[in-house]
Amino acid sequence: MNSAGISPSSRPKAIEGCDPNQHGPITGSTTVMVESFGEWQIRSDIVYLDNGAFGACPTLVVEKQQQIRRWIEENPHEFFERNYISSWEASRKTLAGFLHADAADLVFTPGATHGMNVVIQSLSFESGDEIITTNHAYSSVRLVLDHVAKQYGAHIVVIDVPLEVPGPDALLQLILASVTPRTRFAVIDHVPSRSGLIFPIKEIVSELETLSIDTLVDGAHAPGMIPLDLADINAAYYVANCHKWMCVPRGVGFLHVRQDRAKKINPLVIARSPFVVNKSQHSHLEHSFGWMGTYCPSAVLTLPTSISYLGSVIPGGYHGLLSRNHDLAVLARRIICRTLGIPLPCPDNMIGAMATIPLPDSPGPEQEGMLPIQQILWKEHGIVIPIYSWPSYPKRVIRLSVQAYNSLDQYLRLANCLRSVLHNERKFANGRLNAWPLKASKQSDTWGSGNEQVSTEYASACGHQAENVGNNSSFLATPHRDIESPTLWTLVTLAQSRIRRILQGSFHSYPVSLYPTAGDIEMRFSATDEGGSRHANLELSRITYMLSHLERRRIPKLMAPIVAGLLRADDIVDSWTDSVDFLRNQAHILARRIAFGMEAPRTPETFPTSADDFIQKVVPYETEGEEGNLSLRFWLRALADFTGKGQWTISRVTSFLQIHSFIKDPIGGLRGDIVTQTEVFALLFSKLKPEFELTQHSKTLWEEAVAQLALESSFLSQPLIRHANYVQFIGDQQLVYSYVDMDQLARSEFACIDIVIGMIQDIIGSSNDEECSIAPIAVASSYPICSSHDGRPVIIDGNNRTAAICFLKFVSIYGVPDAGNTDKMREYCQNHGLGPVCFVDLYKVQETLWQGHQGTINQLKMKETVLRFREVRQLPALVTEESSFFTKTLVDGDENILQPVHQSIFATDDVMVAFPGKMQCHGRAKGFIAMPIR
Repeated sequence: MNSAGISPSSRPKAIEGCDPNQHGPITGSTTVMVESFGEWQIRSDIVYLDNGAFGACPTLVVEKQQQIRRWIEENPHEFFERNYISSWEASRKTLAGFLHADAADLVFTPGATHGMNVVIQSLSFESGDEIITTNHAYSSVRLVLDHVAKQYGAHIVVIDVPLEVPGPDALLQLILASVTPRTRFAVIDHVPSRSGLIFPIKEIVSELETLSIDTLVDGAHAPGMIPLDLADINAAYYVANCHKWMCVPRGVGFLHVRQDRAKKINPLVIARSPFVVNKSQHSHLEHSFGWMGTYCPSAVLTLPTSISYLGSVIPGGYHGLLSRNHDLAVLARRIICRTLGIPLPCPDNMIGAMATIPLPDSPGPEQEGMLPIQQILWKEHGIVIPIYSWPSYPKRVIRLSVQAYNSLDQYLRLANCLRSVLHNERKFANGRLNAWPLKASKQSDTWGSGNEQVSTEYASACGHQAENVGNNSSFLATPHRDIESPTLWTLVTLAQSRIRRILQGSFHSYPVSLYPTAGDIEMRFSATDEGGSRHANLELSRITYMLSHLERRRIPKLMAPIVAGLLRADDIVDSWTDSVDFLRNQAHILARRIAFGMEAPRTPETFPTSADDFIQKVVPYETEGEEGNLSLRFWLRALADFTGKGQWTISRVTSFLQIHSFIKDPIGGLRGDIVTQTEVFALLFSKLKPEFELTQHSKTLWEEAVAQLALESSFLSQPLIRHANYVQFIGDQQLVYSYVDMDQLARSEFACIDIVIGMIQDIIGSSNDEECSIAPIAVASSYPICSSHDGRPVIIDGNNRTAAICFLKFVSIYGVPDAGNTDKMREYCQNHGLGPVCFVDLYKVQETLWQGHQGTINQLKMKETVLRFREVRQLPALVTEESSFFTKTLVDGDENILQPVHQSIFATDDVMVAFPGKMQCHGRAKGFIAMPIR
């Protein structure tokens, strides 16, 4: 096969933002992913992305098998009587060395399915015994398990393992939680065919062994895909294929049985032993499986050639091949997920060279055979890739595989074709929301029947346990456990659990919500009749309180006539598209008016050293003050029209989400990534549709749930959420932490220099060997106003921590400058893209240290004190949204509510504006977890 025609320097749009190093270490370079390696028999006119199904043989191995066949056919008697055993043994010993196993414990089988049948049908069980397996098990394995269970009266316990898992430990705990005193045997995949997840098999086997439970490992996909050490795994039984990832011709598998279990295993075919000489030197397994009747052993005898090929096909040998295939699978998965707006289902370290990605539900009725989307990709685009219903129709997934013959351009082509096919599929479904139509709400004032079923399919993925509330309704149990390295699916699940509680009317009993949650004032408001007795943490309650009590957060007076006109329409949501461009233009006018009114000078090329040179004046836009509260009436009408009129089409969802963003931030709300937010809304809704449509909810519950969907989709569509690192639960707050680049942070406020110096002293006073951890700063995404920057994170809380770490990094690179010397500091800020506010902070820290902290100066001059900060690049950050805060500021002695636009205006580096230190109050989280800088 020829290498791909893409150079690393000409990365197409589909790969933008898919840096192979952004989510974790990827050893292969993009260059090695661009090329294909080796000579294969795959047709050059197709895109073959299904190595996981039947494998593929390199030309060299195919030719070797042909040579062996000729050798056999030249004198069959000579071969089988005098050469078969020695050749068979040579292949077996080569395989044993490759697998780190004793050859005496290893025998060949025609394939993994045969080997699984051998083990399962060799064992006996008592009535009532339990055999555990997972919903990822191969279909043929489930058939033989059911057969044996029926024969002995045993029970098969199927563990529901979601595709979206936060990490290996969660998977391990799921399996262990299924064990009971009746559990006798476990059948667990190493790398399941359906999902491609790498199960923590060594840990699973070990934990089950301590409970006296033997494990049969289905390793069909493991050899040749991931490093495999059978002695280290130490499973009672391990079965696998050699044709999939080891490049051996089809018809070769193996069975490995631990020595203490060998006597239990019998072949399916009873035949003579080929070992007629020195019988005692051979094991029970060797006698039982060395000969199962006359067959062509040419495939088995190519094993040494295949294993040698794996070590030479690409530079870096066998481990280089594993690493390259994994890296390309990781990158390909990111490209597909990014193109389709789908979150990564699991961490990168849980896949090898195969990755399964969930797709939107099948839109049409269930039918037999290949799914239509798979047929279209093959017939119209020449792409061979499996797409199948899983865990059951209409859910479906796509599984991509990577072998040496694949290259990056093939997955870019897949991404573009898949996007096109799904787009056409949605169009064919009459524009309904990702083929998930929802009828308008049933305008009933009665509660549901109380018999609604709520899925707990994803509870385990979030690190939670299930509890029963009411009539068999399942929820995520309280209290939540913190989640390390969450996937976006985990965050989606948490959002869905909140909305389910709203629909069940139980949100009051467990109101854990996105930070910022409601404060005391909002709580008191919600407890009154005016607040409608809704819980204050609900998005509907927060917006109602904001528009009722915070006049500065209402719609601008300039926009009031357009909003009043919308209120006269039959359906605000349908009429929105006719007015949104006018509102967007007026938002630009107001932004320019505010910036002009501040009378702030442009930032000079040489940054000033004094904060006195910056403008601190807040210029608000005038809001509507009509009798009857136009802003609140508009919001409530829009919500009622969306829930009560028409289908939830893509266009209606987009319009409603724009209205929601506009209400919270009339100037910046229409600048957001509405396409991504709409896709996230659809994703959230996809698993909630039965709860919305099939049960009867009150109008109040519908509106509360829909408003919450808007908030959750807005939060999850933020770029920082894609790289979430930790989720903490404290009180009624869900805190999502990520990491932000120090050089990309916008600053709207000066630091308090005395506090910064105290932090520096605390940090350098600790052991140099200790990891430097800090309370995460709080950030929100900003949009550019008066700024040459694109949107970037702005510090909401944490200017002092940021200044301290920034100064320590500066000193680690340049040393401690003399008092008054700004040259090195200016160079540092210029090289790292730091603005004038940061420069003033660093300069003030330097001058204050020289004026009265000589001891600290001396410590900072010691290289070993600050060396560890030289490579610091990122700070831990609590992810928030500015429009969800009710921010107060104290400037010129007056306390006022800020409008969200001010955070973006003050966060610019191009205009001389900044708040004094500690002059903003956003409210703070109820706690934090210290996280390392990195």
